[in-house]
Amino acid sequence: MSNSTFTAHLTATDVAKIHTITLGGYQTAAVCPPPMAKENPGTTSPHQLFLASVAACVNLVFEIALEKARISLIDLHSDISGDYETDEKSGQSRFTTIQIDTKVTVPKGVNDRKLERLFDVAHDNCPIGNCLIGSCVKLVTNLTIAHR
Repeated sequence: MSNSTFTAHLTATDVAKIHTITLGGYQTAAVCPPPMAKENPGTTSPHQLFLASVAACVNLVFEIALEKARISLIDLHSDISGDYETDEKSGQSRFTTIQIDTKVTVPKGVNDRKLERLFDVAHDNCPIGNCLIGSCVKLVTNLTIAHR
């Protein structure tokens, strides 16, 4: 088994509740609480980053699986949503469900069942999604297949 370490660095900016995240030492993103994102163009929230990281992981593992199966990829995109709730008594907030609706376009003649199996493999082997196992978050993935 091999091990990897991934890093990020968070720095407060001159604007209250807006921080800069440096990812891996070379990419930056400005983050703020969700209610502030609309007022501060160019920012995102930790919530959006969390959803995007889960979906990106599933899609990238799926793309790797397609490549290993020698299936040409024409297009791949996903819509991601997260159900988020706050307990009124405790004040604790959490995602309860993350849903990833993915559409893949492949050449005519590619077997749909094979694509579905590869997508299931991606869901099961996404290390970010696997962090949700045993948590309060349910990960739901749906695949739509198109041929061109």
